[in-house]
Amino acid sequence: MKKSASILIIVIILALLLGGCQVERQTYAELEQLMETTFAADGPGVALLVDTPASGEHIIATGLSDLARGRDIQSKNHLRIGDITKTFVSTLVFQLIEEGHLGLDDTLDQHFAPDIVANIPNADQITIRQLLNMSSGIADYRSNPDFIAAITADPVAKWQPEDVLPYAYDLPPLQAPGAGYAYSNTNYILLHILIEEKFDELLAKEMRDRILDILEMPDTYLEIAEDLPVGYIPGYADLDGDGTLESTLGLGDARGLGDVGLISNVLDLAEFAPALYARSFTGENGRSESLVTLPMPSGDGYGLGIMRRDSPWGPMWGHDNAQPGFSGQMWYLPDHETTLILLSNGVPNERLADFVNEVLTVVLGSE
Repeated sequence: MKKSASILIIVIILALLLGGCQVERQTYAELEQLMETTFAADGPGVALLVDTPASGEHIIATGLSDLARGRDIQSKNHLRIGDITKTFVSTLVFQLIEEGHLGLDDTLDQHFAPDIVANIPNADQITIRQLLNMSSGIADYRSNPDFIAAITADPVAKWQPEDVLPYAYDLPPLQAPGAGYAYSNTNYILLHILIEEKFDELLAKEMRDRILDILEMPDTYLEIAEDLPVGYIPGYADLDGDGTLESTLGLGDARGLGDVGLISNVLDLAEFAPALYARSFTGENGRSESLVTLPMPSGDGYGLGIMRRDSPWGPMWGHDNAQPGFSGQMWYLPDHETTLILLSNGVPNERLADFVNEVLTVVLGSE
């Protein structure tokens, strides 16, 4: 009798396992077809990683990593993740707070050098919180024509955060401090400087020691500040508006800084996205504070270095990226314990954003 019961249990377990495998295979096939019908096989590449308890982890890539050589993109390829860098920087800032180096509502004049404070209007009113949630009103250095001229004149120049900051000094404030959301990369340049000052170490080292090595993210690094791994791919954009995609590799930029400086891949970001939402490297207070958001013009919400996007499946937490030649979507859905990463070397970010819901419909069903 006991033998029969044991056999029955084994049969049931095998049936469940086979059923689960069938669901995973079917989901993968649907996602693969969706990718291939949405994105051109001979166009810029798109890499997808989606992981959900219902159907497991699926990693799919389509399109090209190199248009000139016709090389297929792979999930392990390194791409610039641009604005997603801000989520890593905010994580380090929360560690500074946890360790007692500063407070969220401390003002800039309490922590920055006099020459910086003197050149930032309202520095005695702007808080660390307002840098994190883009409500400081400080102008975006990247919008200064003189900065554009400088990176165009010397595309391979190596920039430090202190080098780009003066380009914000020449611009008027976007708004009064705390008046609402107003995106500015300068906020995260200031946080880059603050992290290095308080930890007395380079941003790249602190990021690696405190986040990347802990989560085992070997393919994520701060460009220029660290060695370039094999597999870095070019991005593509229609730079002159003639309808032809061109490589952005030679395009000048201040690379490797705390606003848009990281390079990564979908495999590594899938490790980070859930940890970002949970604020695994900080206390519970840090998580609750960071998830308080300000409304963005897009309808999304911006918290303390993390975005919220509402979906039919509940809130998605993470960040996106839109820069010449590269785009990205990094999201975690806590209601479904689901991670979704999309990276591309040329597909516009708006298309990736729309595609997120199509992927979620496959893996989570219609809501």
